[in-house]
Amino acid sequence: MNTLDEARKLKSWMVQLRRDFHMYPEPSFEEVRTSKIISEELKNMDIDVSTTGKTGVIGLLRGKKRGKVIALRADIDGLSVTEKTGLSYSSKNQGYMHACGHDTHITELLGAAKILSHLKNELCGSVKFIFQPAEELGAGAAYMIEHGVLENPKVDMIVGMHTFGLIETGQVVVQEGFLMASIDTWHLTIKGKSCHGSSPWQGVDTIPCALAVMKGFETIVTRFNDARNPIVINIGTVNTGERFNIVPGKVEMTGANRAFSQYSREMMPKWMKKIIYSVCDTYGCKAEFAYEMGCSPTVNEIESTGFVKKSVARAIGEKNIIHQISPIMGSEDFSSYLEKVPGAFLILGGGNRKKGYMYSQHSNYFTIDEDCLSVGASVYAQIACDFLKN
Repeated sequence: MNTLDEARKLKSWMVQLRRDFHMYPEPSFEEVRTSKIISEELKNMDIDVSTTGKTGVIGLLRGKKRGKVIALRADIDGLSVTEKTGLSYSSKNQGYMHACGHDTHITELLGAAKILSHLKNELCGSVKFIFQPAEELGAGAAYMIEHGVLENPKVDMIVGMHTFGLIETGQVVVQEGFLMASIDTWHLTIKGKSCHGSSPWQGVDTIPCALAVMKGFETIVTRFNDARNPIVINIGTVNTGERFNIVPGKVEMTGANRAFSQYSREMMPKWMKKIIYSVCDTYGCKAEFAYEMGCSPTVNEIESTGFVKKSVARAIGEKNIIHQISPIMGSEDFSSYLEKVPGAFLILGGGNRKKGYMYSQHSNYFTIDEDCLSVGASVYAQIACDFLKN
């Protein structure tokens, strides 16, 4: 059976489904409507459905014989982004948008489930369909694991896929080893002493101190860290000041760090502390610094990735596989599954230069070529068929 042909037969259904999900994006751990639709679709396919917490959904398709178990995962939450695409099916939930392609992930996995539901008598083993909340918080995968998603039955291999708007539709990245970076978050408060703006010597101005700290962070990337192991220190928010004629006595910053090297990842908070406290001491300020470890790097296990690569070639042709791309400094909590179970995470092309669809993730103009839905569904289905064949 050609899974791509089967997936193309489902295109109009998948497009309709995806556009519905796109119109109603929901925040992390609040994907109630989304989960309800997913559960209904799976039940219509005669797939066993269970739920995890309020919004996690697990579908289990049992083959004709007992055997191995493969898990296929899609994330389901939207982003707090205001959509500006102008599409007829733009988000109706003000302030939220599927700007990371999770609407396509859900649809592709449901498409694969529909294909596989017609083939269950040919499968030796089971397929577990994981529809995971809260990927955008980096917390959903750990939540699902904690609630037993990889057990009963125990998962032998797991595969996930992410639609990227800057890769052409029809192509799939299947890359061994490091694919995406870790992400850790931090919060810094610099405290001085506010005073009237006409007499700055009567206070302790936190703005020059904060600027010096930020400049110091740049040297971590350029001088502290081994340049052969890339890192990112991103300052996402800076908040200070109460009024135009007051010297601010407090600055708050938040940010996120990314790395592939475990050494660099562990050293970044230590390097940051060294700069923060030495600079604050120089400027007469105090500092409070909190650092939280998040998702690990996404690392594709070699044997599983080799197996998946052969399946992808069967589904869409060897010529459409991208074997190596530059490291992605973005992060994915799919890494939590890969720390427990062998598997692979793929990148699915969703862009189309001719149509003008070439947008990065999280853009409020993010738009995908819906031809990618059939490709994604066929790839998922082919991998499961190959893994559970007689």
